Amino acid sequence: MLYSEGELIEEQPEVHVQADPEELVKREMVAHPEILKAATEQKMRRFAPSGLVVLLVGVVLIGTGLFIHSGEYTIGGFIVGVGVIVVIIGMCRILIGLIKPIVPSQL
Repeated sequence: MLYSEGELIEEQPEVHVQADPEELVKREMVAHPEILKAATEQKMRRFAPSGLVVLLVGVVLIGTGLFIHSGEYTIGGFIVGVGVIVVIIGMCRILIGLIKPIVPSQL
């Protein structure tokens, strides 16, 4: 504490302002565009092939359900429904793998 002409003045601690984490990531991607390219390639290698596998499993389920289908409200209809859901999931995984992220020049 400092005294100045009879007044009590307290020392102010130094305040360190932390930058926004998203802003730091954007700066890093602008400075190093190869990181974005590597992340894009890794995302495509991860999601696109697994999406194709899931899509094929869904098609097999649909085919099996149609083959088993013998009447209304049977297990075949249930399998077709599950197959349709699996196909939709597979298509979403393929799209996730194919859609490219923002390029650094657009940041």
